[in-house]
This record gives sequence, structure tokens and C-alpha cells, in this order.
Amino acid sequence: MDIISCFGINEYLGHFKSNLDIFTFCQCTSVPIIHYLEEPRQAGALYICNLTPMVKCAYEISLDVYADDPQSFVELNSPGSRLLIQESEGQTLLKSYYRGSSGELKYRKIILGDASEKTNFKVIFDGINKTNTIYTQNGSFIVTPFYNLGRQQLPYIDFSNGYIKFTSFILGEGTYFDVDIYSINQTAERKLITAIGDKKLIPFGLDGPLPLNTTGEGIEYLNSKGYRGTMWFDKGMCEKANDTYIAYLRDLVVNDSWEVGIHYTKELNSLPLEEAYRVMDEEYAYVYDKIGQPPTSCCCLRNRDNFTHAIYAYENMGMTWRNGDAAIHAEKEVGNLYDDTWEWWEAASKAGMSYPVFSHQLDVEPAIKYSISRSKFREWVDNYYANNMTIVSFYEYNQISRNTYDASFENLQYDENLLSFDAHTNGFKALVNINIPAGNDTQVYDITLEKYLDYETEQDRSINFWVEDGHNYEVYINGVE
Repeated sequence: MDIISCFGINEYLGHFKSNLDIFTFCQCTSVPIIHYLEEPRQAGALYICNLTPMVKCAYEISLDVYADDPQSFVELNSPGSRLLIQESEGQTLLKSYYRGSSGELKYRKIILGDASEKTNFKVIFDGINKTNTIYTQNGSFIVTPFYNLGRQQLPYIDFSNGYIKFTSFILGEGTYFDVDIYSINQTAERKLITAIGDKKLIPFGLDGPLPLNTTGEGIEYLNSKGYRGTMWFDKGMCEKANDTYIAYLRDLVVNDSWEVGIHYTKELNSLPLEEAYRVMDEEYAYVYDKIGQPPTSCCCLRNRDNFTHAIYAYENMGMTWRNGDAAIHAEKEVGNLYDDTWEWWEAASKAGMSYPVFSHQLDVEPAIKYSISRSKFREWVDNYYANNMTIVSFYEYNQISRNTYDASFENLQYDENLLSFDAHTNGFKALVNINIPAGNDTQVYDITLEKYLDYETEQDRSINFWVEDGHNYEVYINGVE
């Protein structure tokens, strides 16, 4: 396992106490705590951002905890997990919670070590088997399914979110709970050529889309920076739109790389299952015919759908689910970018935190409910631009992340001067790390395009660059003679 993301104690705020009633992001940006509702005596939350989306990876964590009441604990949310860490009879105890097949809450527990000492442990995320494995320093381990039942049962490959979160809770007679975080390393199994996710992408999209005079300026502002997103087309809104507007939306899809999704006009949860499936089939066919491309992801009115609908959509129409714990609902209440969630998003965007999100209107000041005011939306875009991040569609983000499992490399030839290989992906480009000792003269050549490519050099002198499906590559380690 090699490190792909590393956060040392000097790179972020790694200590928080009971009087810190704020969200803290990895760049020490804070907002009032308003969204985490499970426990009113919550003491503070810390987000570690800029982690790399991967189908399989591990988080190596070193920390210690101190409390004056054994009921107090820190909750660690790594992708797909809900882990509770607390002192218990002189030891540091971890409980990994998950939902059983009937929705009942279960957990497995493991002793991490002596409470008087620093604790080192590893959380392994597996997006294929939908499990988290916790390893202690002495080699003992437990395996649990993902916490959320819907995320466990999704029929497609999952991948890790770009952050982990610590939240401390003071219970009983407690007056403080301290967490010292010494280091967090994200690691992944390394090969000569390893596909890795892109932590500089943030998925975004629009419901409706609503009339051009409420979204057009925002769309053009995104386009001006080379950004794009998903449009979840609603059959009812499409029927009200004139031909000029539909042509404009089609042009965004064809020429500006916007992606087609579908926003079902009904609350699917309120319908009998057979009726829900009929609505899904009919409206999918309508949007496909109207826009000219198949929808790649789905949602519905007021987001009132569930993983049963998600499974049907994927198995019958090849669509992934916008909602749920694997997407916009990993955090409570912030998957919709609008004025009521702006306090959270202002800090998150300044910190460069990647999190899937959608909105409605973009151009009105002040915004209506569930939409974002024009000035705030532009600030949101500018914050990500300043962090050198790219706003993309959900499908593009998902497929690039899944290429960490899907991508394969054939016809490898490697010696001290040259590496050559053929790339195969899921149709989208893949970011690859090449584990070679690159030098100042190293060059990368795409034989298919007949052009030299840019690349980034890592601290260990390996290099990263983008590959495309069916292309052939040569890496001249010592340059071209």
C-alpha cells in the first residue's frame, strides 16, 4: 500500500474541544454548527478534505482521545462508515455500526489499544464488497458492511468520498472531550501503472432545469470557466418549455459536455412499486427522445425515492442514483446548494471540499427556497476555481472515480529507458500514476493522438497523467534520444 494523500499534524487543525461549537474544514475554515442533528451536546466537527476518490483504499489514522466521562465519544465517518471511539476501562474502544437487512442497528467492536497511549489503526474501504475493515496495530481486525443499508445494496461499484469527518460528543457528567490527531494517510495498492481518482473534481447539477431567465447566467458563468454539470430533466418542465429553450439545452449537452439526467415528476415513494416503475420507464423514454441522449442518473420530486427505485433504474436503464448515502445524502441537509445551506458551503468551497451537490435557480437575488442567490453562486464557483478544481457532471465524476477499478493496462513493455502500454477504461478518461523514477527529461507520448502529454511529478518521482480508452502510450524515462 502506498500513500496517495497525506495530512500531517502541521497541515490542519487536529485538536478540538468541547467549547468548539463549529464545523472545521481542513484549511481551518469554520461555520456555526447547524446541520448535524443526532446529538444536541455535540462538541465540534472536523472535516479532513482533499482525499482521493477510490474504489479500494485505506485510511491510516493516528490519534488519542481524552474524556472525563466514559460515555463521551468521537464519531469518525470515513466513507460508508460510522465509527464510535471512546475510552473504556483504560482502553480505547472502537464500535463500527451498520444497518442489518431489516434496518436494525448493529455494531461490532474492537480494542484499539491502551487509552494512555497514542492509537494507530487502519480503515479499509471496499467499494466492491461494500465493507469497511478496521485493523489495529497488533493485527486484529473486524469487518462490517457499510453503515447505510441502501448503500450496501446498490448494484453498482461504489467509491470513497473525498473527505472524512470527526465529531465529538460529550455525554453523562462529562465536561470535555479532547481528540489529538497526529496523522492521516490515505493509501492504495500500487502497481507499475495505477489508476487513481481525481480529488480536484466536484460534481454539480441542476433540477428542471428551470426557465432560462433564472438559470441562464449561472450556466454561462460555469461554461466561461470550462465547467459543466448534470441537468436532471423534468418531463413537466420540458412540456412547458418552448422549442428555443429545448434547443439551447440540447446544445449544452452536445457542445458543452453537460450530462443528461432525469428528475421524475412524482414522489416515487408515494406510489405502489409497479406504478413507480411505469412512471420511471415512461418518463425516461420521454427525456431520451426529447433531448436525444439517454439519462445517466436519476432523482425524483422532493427526492422522495429509495434504493429499491435506484436498483430498478440501474438494472433496467443503466442509471445511477443521485440521492442516498453514496451521493448527496452522505451529509445531512447540504446536498442542495441553496441560501439556507450557504454557511456550510461557503466554508466548504473555500477549503476546496469535494461533495456532490445540486441546485435549482442560479440567477435571482435573493433566491427563492431551495435555490442559491446569484452572488452566492458566483462566489461558490469562484472558490472552487481559486482552488484549481473543476466542476463536472455527476456521471463524469462517477466514471472517473470508478476507473480506479475499471481501468486496465495491457501490452506492457518496460526497461530503464522506455515504458509502453495500451489503456482500457470504462469510456471516460482515467488518471494514472506511473511508478518510475522520472527525471527532468522524461516525456509522455500518446501514440494514438500523435502528441506529447503534460504530466505531474510526485515527491517519489513517479508521474501522473490522463489516459483515454483504447489509446497507446510511451513514456520515455530519460527523454527522447
